[in-house]
Amino acid sequence: MKHFIKYFFVTIIVCLMFGCKQDKAVPTSSSQSYLIKPGDILAVNMTSDSLLHFDSNGVYKGVLYDVDNIGESLYGIAWKSDTKEIIFTVNGAPRVGAISVVDGTYRNLITDANLTGTLRGLTQISGGDILVIETANVERFTTNGVRRTSVSGVTWPNTFGGTAAPEQIETTANGELILCGSANVNRFTTNAVRVGAAVVSAIAGTTAANGCIEMNNGSIAVAFSGTTDTIRSVGSGMTQASIATMYSDLAVLASPRWLTKTLSGNLLTVDSAFNQIVEITPAGTFVRTLGGGVLGTPNAVFSVPNY
Repeated sequence: MKHFIKYFFVTIIVCLMFGCKQDKAVPTSSSQSYLIKPGDILAVNMTSDSLLHFDSNGVYKGVLYDVDNIGESLYGIAWKSDTKEIIFTVNGAPRVGAISVVDGTYRNLITDANLTGTLRGLTQISGGDILVIETANVERFTTNGVRRTSVSGVTWPNTFGGTAAPEQIETTANGELILCGSANVNRFTTNAVRVGAAVVSAIAGTTAANGCIEMNNGSIAVAFSGTTDTIRSVGSGMTQASIATMYSDLAVLASPRWLTKTLSGNLLTVDSAFNQIVEITPAGTFVRTLGGGVLGTPNAVFSVPNY
């Protein structure tokens, strides 16, 4: 008994002095140690067919992914929340790739023989399914990449009200979808039921809705391109009367493409003419440009959410 008591107290003293390791301790992870952090900015660079990585301050970090041959190109970017991965569309050999924010590991998430058209935007919806724009249709897959052809009586692929040349698709805070294309911006439920109306730019010669994203106030920001390139806002009810110009400066933004939202709620868009990322506030105030000297014909931009 004396020996046990002596051993017990010696053990306590040693643990207090040096710490004792528990064999069953579970290690914890923090996004601070991950390769891709919340607020980091990713951009599809069409000139080099690569996915570029910037930190939240716009400092260039490097190439996150590059296709293997000149016959392939990247297009759209989205977030896969259940696996903490950046997902993106690849054309040439059509597929959806996924990169872990933890260590940058790449995998083919969706490779399906039915994906034969041109892939554009993509988004993960409530419940985990992934929607992928393919030419004029939207395909639907499970979170594991299995194609779905019927959900709740709705047939997939779906034309979503005949949205012309759909470009970017985004999930809203209430689980609905924003879809924009060559002529307008639209809002739908996940069952492809239109909410409100199709909204056009109403600016002569400026019709292509190249990018769209829901802002923190519920309104939709849309990047319209043409003779008067502009970022415009549309009310959540999707009425033509609610559209208004947020930002327009042809010396800074001459060919806007995709839109994304930073952690602070500001908007980012890429300009494929000046080869830069442009940041503005939700009120339409210019903040800064990023990526100059690195980007070449950027198409899509994405701000990593706070995971």
